[in-house]
Amino acid sequence: MNKKIHICLVGGEDAHKRIDLSRHLLNDGFAVTILGTKDYDYPEKINFIKYDLNRSFNPFSDFKTVRQYKRIFSENTFDIVQTFDTKPAFLVPIAAYRLKVKIVRTITGLGKAFVSKDFKSAPIRFLYVFLHYIIRNRVSHTTFQNSEDRDIFLKNGLIKHSNHSMIYGSGIDLTKIGAVAPRKHEPFTAICVSRLIYEKGIVNFLEAAKICHAKGYHFKFLLVGPLEENSKKLNKNLIETYSAYVDWLGVRSDIYDLLRRSDTFVLPTWYREGFARVLLEASAMGLPLITTDVAGVRDIARHEKEALIVDTNNSNDLAEALIRMGTDKNLADKLSENALINVKLYSLAVISKNYSDLYKNTL
Repeated sequence: MNKKIHICLVGGEDAHKRIDLSRHLLNDGFAVTILGTKDYDYPEKINFIKYDLNRSFNPFSDFKTVRQYKRIFSENTFDIVQTFDTKPAFLVPIAAYRLKVKIVRTITGLGKAFVSKDFKSAPIRFLYVFLHYIIRNRVSHTTFQNSEDRDIFLKNGLIKHSNHSMIYGSGIDLTKIGAVAPRKHEPFTAICVSRLIYEKGIVNFLEAAKICHAKGYHFKFLLVGPLEENSKKLNKNLIETYSAYVDWLGVRSDIYDLLRRSDTFVLPTWYREGFARVLLEASAMGLPLITTDVAGVRDIARHEKEALIVDTNNSNDLAEALIRMGTDKNLADKLSENALINVKLYSLAVISKNYSDLYKNTL
């Protein structure tokens, strides 16, 4: 009997999001271990190992994390170690130095440092590129979730044309979605589900709601997600000043139910998304999208195909798109139908097969 290929998936606090991918890998004959920083109720056949990871740059804690990786890799026999988080993408290759294990990494986005062009972000961008340059020869293969990130890696010599590929996201399990949104709500309801940071366009969503109301369109606006910023640009007090126009629901576990109670999904981001999974979840519910033409979004949402594309950081443009979506049923129906078709390209079955084929080819 052939030995099973043992895959180790390395993530951070959200490592449990790889459970569905792991189940498909198990069904395809792989053995799977997940490394993560938070306990979770993992299925019996998935081995889980907990470790410590400081998300901020800290040489002392990073050194401790590398030592943990070294211990874990020496105590287990992995054929491939796959990273899905920013810091493991360069810490794991360092830890696996001189080990026979092959390293595969998925670049899930480049974040604020590659969006902002201010002076403070330049050293962070330099450090990121420098660290990946150091470990470039220790990585067997790199997958990207959008072409813009790939182009940055190519430009800086961090990958070769022969050792990278595109795999869009981690896959949406369409069998778990259930009924699509009826989209017949009174009043017309727009929902935004996101981490609440300024670059996600949260203030634009708030301002657009106020603009719609001022123009006589009394739509309902739902904002869902944790506030991860406390600045002059975005904070709790600022959000609450829009409470007459927007219902901020905070963190919720019933996202699909909230999507079904909505008529359109809004993500006015200019953050450098890796791959905006939430747009796929909304598409799978049959919601037409209103979003922006940025990295990690443009591969999912096309103007007047699945979405209305608006300018970044433009509340008036966003308000006009909301009014158009809320008053043009034929347009909304067309975008909804296209979204339901498009999301099938990113199903869990498709993405899992991509990873399975990648691992087999890597070995």
